[in-house]
Amino acid sequence: MKHEWIKVFSPATIGNIGPGFDVLGLAVKGWGDTVEARRAPAGVVISAITSAQPLSKDPRRNTAGIAAKLILDLLGVKGGLELKLRKGLPIGSGLGSSAASAAAGAFAANYLYHGGLTKEQLILPATKAEETVSGGFFADNTAPALLGGATLTRSCVPLDITRIGSIRKLHIVLVTPNIVVLTRHARQILPASVPMKDFVYNMANTALITAAFAKNDYSLFARSLHDVVVEPVRAHLIKGFAQVKEAALQAGADGVAISGSGPTVFAITDNIRKARFIEQQMVMAFIEHGVKSRSIVTSVDAEGTRLID
Repeated sequence: MKHEWIKVFSPATIGNIGPGFDVLGLAVKGWGDTVEARRAPAGVVISAITSAQPLSKDPRRNTAGIAAKLILDLLGVKGGLELKLRKGLPIGSGLGSSAASAAAGAFAANYLYHGGLTKEQLILPATKAEETVSGGFFADNTAPALLGGATLTRSCVPLDITRIGSIRKLHIVLVTPNIVVLTRHARQILPASVPMKDFVYNMANTALITAAFAKNDYSLFARSLHDVVVEPVRAHLIKGFAQVKEAALQAGADGVAISGSGPTVFAITDNIRKARFIEQQMVMAFIEHGVKSRSIVTSVDAEGTRLID
């Protein structure tokens, strides 16, 4: 019997959202990974990958394949899956590339075998899959990729995640320079301890960002996108970061931060015309440092991982 293909899209995500290290995450529109899937007799096979960067077809080393297998095991089904992966997100971009593939793989497996698992129940398998390539177990990319909107991870073990909402007025400028920053490396350089005043500052801003998304309040978000703990350390991994951030602020951005572990940088505004100008200035600032980039003006993806035509 020839099984029908389905197509699943999982969006890019902004991990941390500035000060919310390993806690906050946000799904954004436009960019993401797509997985085509159909039932197979047994096992998980990745038959094709479309990607600008080399990526393993071994389902034991690819987050889409790992997540799909975990779901099949969880459901206790005897059948398998064939996957085709189209990477819309560069590896090491700070946009949740491995999480998007994992979320799409998990969703596809659950859907094709009528598993009945909720998106919330898919987060744990997807996060376990991402752990194999990132070197850390954290859900600030997998949770928003699956659920959409902004999410808060209170605990990873046991997994405790809350979707906290969206902000309708929010326009996000994403600029991804042609630099690779691997999550493993970005975590290795983090400080072992931080001053109490910096901890309190970041905690207050993280709490206010949570309130902003829960209340759909852009002004609260604009006041709280400041990180004095992680950003100063990771900024050194992104050539021209200080100048790009300054260019965005001078162009009218209400806040600028590193997306996840970088190198993607994002800026926020509630004015779409201003967003286009901010985008232009950030791209130019990278060019002045000899770095090409790709960019997009986007908004919150409130739906998360889903079937597409």
